[in-house]
Amino acid sequence: SDTAVSTTQMRRIVLLHSIVSFFFNTVIVAAAVNLAVSLGSR
Repeated sequence: SDTAVSTTQMRRIVLLHSIVSFFFNTVIVAAAVNLAVSLGSR
């Protein structure tokens, strides 16, 4: 859904959440690629 972020504190929380989510997803994708390469090289 499209929501409005109106306070400065909430903007900071949303920004922090976005950054943490980005790195978490990066780790998940890297692990999946690593697993695929490991299984492919057997």
